[in-house]
Amino acid sequence: MTARLLHPPALLAYHGVADSTDRDDPKRLLTSSEHLEAHLRFLKRRGYRFLTAEELLAEGGPRPRTAVVTFDDGWRNWLTGALPVLSRLGVPATFYICPGLFGLSHPELAGPEAALLDEEGASELAAAGVELGSHSLTHPDLRKLDDTALVFELVESNAAVERITGRPCRSFAYPYGLYDERVVHAVAAAGYELAFGWLPGPWRPLEAPRLPAPPRHGALRLALKLAGLRRRGR
Repeated sequence: MTARLLHPPALLAYHGVADSTDRDDPKRLLTSSEHLEAHLRFLKRRGYRFLTAEELLAEGGPRPRTAVVTFDDGWRNWLTGALPVLSRLGVPATFYICPGLFGLSHPELAGPEAALLDEEGASELAAAGVELGSHSLTHPDLRKLDDTALVFELVESNAAVERITGRPCRSFAYPYGLYDERVVHAVAAAGYELAFGWLPGPWRPLEAPRLPAPPRHGALRLALKLAGLRRRGR
């Protein structure tokens, strides 16, 4: 119990990785590479062991001093903002992509940093050795889909990820972190073994918790969030 309190699991969630301000990124979807590196270096100093999502699944869930770094939405700036930091620090990560949005722009951001990966970029990530998972095909609120559309989003995105990586796609991240009992059952039926939400909570493999990393702050704010001291919306 003491180890879990002093060194709680760090299942971190990020979106894009690029410099930004609240003016051009009011929803705080972007984290600078400097802040990302500060977060990872803090965890390394604290003796955390970094796993991919599938490695976490193999261990049966998070343990004290376990860190899993995840990224959602399929941003092109992962190649220039996230990948070099991860490579330099030797930190594995899992990137959740939406194959149906390849080559488009994120609807909640303007300018060049809104660009999403194309299939070539996703293949470049896979070739660099990072883990890819599914974030659905087109990032809808899955709860609002009928059964046919729900299955299509889950199955087709899974198949697309597998075509890129050449291996089974076992993990999923719910768009917007939203799901209900019907969606969870559909995710399991589509063959996923691990599915992440967006907020902290108890460990359940198909409703797995994550902690949104602080997009505008460095190691101190992350330490406070891991301790349970969080400011709403940060």
